[in-house]
Amino acid sequence: MNDVLHRLLRTKKILAGLVFVFVGIAFITAGQAIPTVRELGWLNALPWSELGGILFGAGLFSLWLDAYFERERGEADEQRLRRLLVEQAPAMKEAVIKGFAFENEDLRRVATPELLDNIIGNSLSMRLGDEEFARELYADIRDQAVQSVERWYDAKISVRLSMPSGSVEGTPQPSSPGGRVITVRQEYTTVPAGQVRRFTSVSDIEDYRELTQDPASTFVWYYNPTSGIDASSKDAFELVQFTVDGEERPIRRSSRKGAQTYSVNLATSEEDPHCPRTIAFTYRLQPAPHSRWIQLYVDQPTRGVDIELDYSDTDIAYVNMIDFITSSQKSISSKTPDTVPDRRVGLRFDGWVMPHGGVAFVWIPNGDIGRQSHRKEL
Repeated sequence: MNDVLHRLLRTKKILAGLVFVFVGIAFITAGQAIPTVRELGWLNALPWSELGGILFGAGLFSLWLDAYFERERGEADEQRLRRLLVEQAPAMKEAVIKGFAFENEDLRRVATPELLDNIIGNSLSMRLGDEEFARELYADIRDQAVQSVERWYDAKISVRLSMPSGSVEGTPQPSSPGGRVITVRQEYTTVPAGQVRRFTSVSDIEDYRELTQDPASTFVWYYNPTSGIDASSKDAFELVQFTVDGEERPIRRSSRKGAQTYSVNLATSEEDPHCPRTIAFTYRLQPAPHSRWIQLYVDQPTRGVDIELDYSDTDIAYVNMIDFITSSQKSISSKTPDTVPDRRVGLRFDGWVMPHGGVAFVWIPNGDIGRQSHRKEL
């Protein structure tokens, strides 16, 4: 492009010089012809030949001067540009780096996802001093964050373990395998990515793995076929309430052999799709007869998690909580003292929790402790 402009400018200079040459020739010719014509004698007052000679010489001189200094001018311009770049390169480089570091709009105008990945990977590599570790670490975090469809805030998960009505001193009823019922209430704030939430319980491991990869499935619970629990039964799993900003939404249920699904339409306003909503739901599930643990985690990147387990109305002797939140920040654990009737254990974390981060509760019933003591005595 610059070469084309340079040639165009040179052509204009040549044409201008030629115009001066031809005009000068015309004036010299006129200066010789006018004296021979009596009617044009009054034009003899002008020095036509002298003016023509000046214009003719100026045209030839400009053409010669441009050709003579063309190469020297190009070399001088190139040297001047190189000197300018060398002197100003540090300042220009610093300005570009500061612009990319502090001005998101400037970076967004010129950066592609690949360029951003390279910039972040190189920066993290320099900071950690290990290129392979830095790039693999960034790729893992990037994939988890980019593939997530929502961001959750201030998630609260309340879990209640209880014995079914009719149980006496921890003895389960025959109609309630395992003798316990788990009720979970979860609440969080988010900008919904879709209008539908689905809750599913299945007994096929392939269906479970497929549904866990589907962002539209908010919750998936798996029952091992050997547990004796029918995943398609309401006794196994039931979504009992769903609200959006405190307003209840109707729940639709469908079932098939070995599975059931609850669907809820959020019915949020389409006029403001980016408005945060507070979503809360409660579900009840039945653990396997010999189950002694439950795992609770978030499905989307979540800032701020508060999880609590209440086992006051059970035959459980004690509960151990396993924290599998990966972060440099420390989580805060809580447990009610033995001097109060309520028995609760929980965890609060104020930072970001990546998908599938959370806690697991493992409990020991009183009956198990009794049997272990009896074995020791024997």
